[in-house]
Amino acid sequence: MRIVGRFPITIFLTVAVFSLIAAAQGGDLRQSQGLDDGRPWFELTRPTAASPPLLRAAAAVAFNQPTAAEELLRRIIRSQPRSDTASQAHELLSRVYLRSGHYKRLIENLDAWARAFPGRHEVEREREDIEQFRGLPDQVNGPRRASTLRHDDGIFVPVVVNGKPANYFFDTGAWMSAMTQAEATRLGMEIRSGRGVISDASGGSAAIRLAVAKELTLGSMRFRDVSFAVLPDQEASANSLPTSFGILGMPILLAAETIRWSKDGTVEFGGRNDRPDAADSNLVFYKNHLILRAIVLGKPVFATFDTGAVSTDLNNNFATEFADLVQRTGTRDTQSITGVAGTTSAEAVRLPEVVFDIGTTRAVLRPAIVTLQRISALGGDCCVGNIGLDLLMTAHGFTIDFSAMTLRLD
Repeated sequence: MRIVGRFPITIFLTVAVFSLIAAAQGGDLRQSQGLDDGRPWFELTRPTAASPPLLRAAAAVAFNQPTAAEELLRRIIRSQPRSDTASQAHELLSRVYLRSGHYKRLIENLDAWARAFPGRHEVEREREDIEQFRGLPDQVNGPRRASTLRHDDGIFVPVVVNGKPANYFFDTGAWMSAMTQAEATRLGMEIRSGRGVISDASGGSAAIRLAVAKELTLGSMRFRDVSFAVLPDQEASANSLPTSFGILGMPILLAAETIRWSKDGTVEFGGRNDRPDAADSNLVFYKNHLILRAIVLGKPVFATFDTGAVSTDLNNNFATEFADLVQRTGTRDTQSITGVAGTTSAEAVRLPEVVFDIGTTRAVLRPAIVTLQRISALGGDCCVGNIGLDLLMTAHGFTIDFSAMTLRLD
């Protein structure tokens, strides 16, 4: 299952994106757009201390350096409060605050942006997506400490929420932690009035409400004021999902910083990276999505990276990029795609295998299903597909490191 926000994402790296960032490197910041697209940084030289502040901030946002990014962006807004550069700085701040669960700061930034740029299209577009978070607190993260937990042969791990034990799964495709209404009731949480909307892998959307856990414990780490999207129980039961479950979204995972999962039944959160070389980065943020850079048949490709997805879904972009492979080895099929909003059926092509080079490791997906659709939640607007657990589990284990922005298969 994938829980994702209603945020627009774009297609593959294009000449336009390269030229726009190149323009920013040359100093013409007013002409630069798409600076929250981290993908070009894999082909471009990272900015230096001599680079324009907005460009340095954009790279910091892309590679998860929130403290440096926030400092640069706030400095831009203070020094050039009515400039186009300041408007872009507000947009980049919105990315940082949303994925870190800093909802109070998210709304304060939106309001300041709207005051400085009344009626501006990008402000109103952002308001449509994040107004639903108004009134939520900033998540407070305690010290990061390493702890090793047992998992269920998948990605469910033990947590304690408001003093009560639970088992939730960790989901790099969830921009907000989530739980069902039955789970919120079991935990005695107050479900707030008002409604929001999430979209999912089926291409549909579901209404949600919101609740805040006073405390959540994951191993040796403690978090306060953790906000959850609350999913209606009927949506879960209608799609054969448990009526009481929870999801640890990106605000928790980014605070943990590292996740080491092993087939021996253990998963470690909060450990130190033993190889913190930024040159090894193969993860990056694009707007409000985490994407993975891999190699397929010698070509660099991008895919959304979603531990909450049981299976890897390749899409019509893959069929277009690798048309010869699809034509030579594919057989026609259909595929059901299920999310909290329902199930859809899509035309598909079944391939015997697709080989992914992820870092220094080769992973083989057998078989590989290419659904002939471009659903945003499955990478349809940006990527060749959505990488799920089946590909990760071809290895003995995997390590996600948000400090170095790497996925490593062991």
